[in-house]
Amino acid sequence: MNQETISFYTENCKVSTAEIAELNRKSNTFSFLRLLVILGGGALIFQVVQTENVLLTLVSFIGTVLLFLVLVFFQSKISAKKKLIEYFLRINENELAVAKDIKQNVYEAGQKYVDDQHIYTSDLDVFGEGSIFQLMNRCATLHGNNLLANWLSNPAAKEEIEGRQQFSEELVADFPWWQDLQAKLYAVKDFSLDAKQTISHYLVNDIDFPRSKVLAIYTKVVPYLAVVLVGLSFYQPTFTSFFILFAVFNVLLGMGLSKYVNSVSVGLNKGGGFLEAYAPAIKMIEDRHWESEKAKELQNHVKRIAGHPVSQSIERLATLLNRLDARLNIIVGVVLNIFLLWDFKQVYALQAWQKTQSKGLLEAMDMLSTVEAIGSMATLAYNHSDWIVPEITSESPVLETTKIKHPLIPGSTSIANDYSLKNHRIALITGSNMAGKSTFLRTVGINAVLAFMGARVYAQSMKISVMQMASYMRIRDSLNESTSTFKAELDRIQKILELVKNNNKTLILLDEMLRGTNSVDKYLGSKAIIEKLIQLDGMGMVATHDLKLSELSGEYPQIVKNFHFDIKVDGEEMLFDYKLKNGPCTRFNLTKKISLPNYGLSFFSN
Repeated sequence: MNQETISFYTENCKVSTAEIAELNRKSNTFSFLRLLVILGGGALIFQVVQTENVLLTLVSFIGTVLLFLVLVFFQSKISAKKKLIEYFLRINENELAVAKDIKQNVYEAGQKYVDDQHIYTSDLDVFGEGSIFQLMNRCATLHGNNLLANWLSNPAAKEEIEGRQQFSEELVADFPWWQDLQAKLYAVKDFSLDAKQTISHYLVNDIDFPRSKVLAIYTKVVPYLAVVLVGLSFYQPTFTSFFILFAVFNVLLGMGLSKYVNSVSVGLNKGGGFLEAYAPAIKMIEDRHWESEKAKELQNHVKRIAGHPVSQSIERLATLLNRLDARLNIIVGVVLNIFLLWDFKQVYALQAWQKTQSKGLLEAMDMLSTVEAIGSMATLAYNHSDWIVPEITSESPVLETTKIKHPLIPGSTSIANDYSLKNHRIALITGSNMAGKSTFLRTVGINAVLAFMGARVYAQSMKISVMQMASYMRIRDSLNESTSTFKAELDRIQKILELVKNNNKTLILLDEMLRGTNSVDKYLGSKAIIEKLIQLDGMGMVATHDLKLSELSGEYPQIVKNFHFDIKVDGEEMLFDYKLKNGPCTRFNLTKKISLPNYGLSFFSN
């Protein structure tokens, strides 16, 4: 992160802190005014009561209550605004923390997506603590996290990648807008329930309530019957008895169907609670004039299905749910049900809402998740302005990159390398331990993962064709599955060969094959695997200590090309420059004495 970006976040924190302090001052003022209204209004009402003027007493009481409610309203507005600014402050503080240590990111690290059986994510530090997911993730919703994880786990098609690139760059150019959206979603970051599933279950599926035409008609005429009976009671006392029976019947009817109303209330409040939290963000996306085609497609897709802005449906739903909640006050609920059958009236209104306005809700959730995932890539790009948008080509196979670096290694310590897949399909990379072979494979791999999802990459330039990915690096045994390291290695190799057989557009990254066997079998096995990959038109990189494998370039010219990482030994000190060089490692078989004087050990290493 450069100084300009750090200054941007720092200034946002400074301004937000000042705004919060000002809002606190205003809130305290309103609290003091409310206290004055209570004390002053109470004293005024007491004095007016002494005059025995009923009208003046009523006016004083109503005026005091109204003034108090006005103050409460404005103070609640201030509190809501303050909460949003506090969230804005937190997301900016988070960016400054992540710039120092990605493990400080308050968003999901992706530990639940770690899968040792996945063909490349575990090897390339895609998920978990200190991963690329933790570095880039800014998704607050569960589905946003899932979508981002899916994009990192599965290369997209060329058109989709380019659409995401354009979408992401639009948010980079208008980064404050994306931060405002982040702030609106920050409150749902720790929601544990599946919002989309909950909304689908309670808001899209049919509401469970007795389907009776008689009940529906009766609910509509109840207000008129109530007015008639009350009116007639003034002229004929007999109708007072009818009204009492009418009232008792309505109360008993409400009690009899209360389990359905309670179920509707609880269920819809669950789904509606999620929507109410997401509504401001959905409205922002709906109202924005998008430039990128993918964003326009998302926006128009939701509009076509819903037929109206989804945010309006959410506002209508919130109104209906608030009306249904009036039943929670027993006295108010009884009165409303006597005169209006209020509970049933709201349930029927919710059924009508469900038929006419619930369309597009799930699609709006998908749209929100997509914007979150794109926003995560935009944050990565904004925080690393020296990273570039890779060129995705239809040519195949293509992998050309200059000054490529590992995204998880700080720029001050990482070493840039150039690489091109021209004139060969398999790069055989030799070199000593710690010389940089594995890191280089991961550097190419993780940048390819970023390119295939539509994100920027850490390089000066990159041109790449869309390929499947497959890696063989961190092969682990499994006590639970009674799997030895050697068996696990064979399983992974078989899986990779099967992938290449079915799709020769697979970028393979193999690091020191068959570590679980002796050196002779290791060489023979590795040679056989490489030759099988050649036979299957496989492409990628193979890192090895075995210099003898470099002879394959003579047997398969234009297919296998040698590269190496060098090592220099100065006395008992090993020196690495971590630069990729052409040809096999010429120093590989030089044996040097290595000492560990603190432990009284010395041994030979090559």
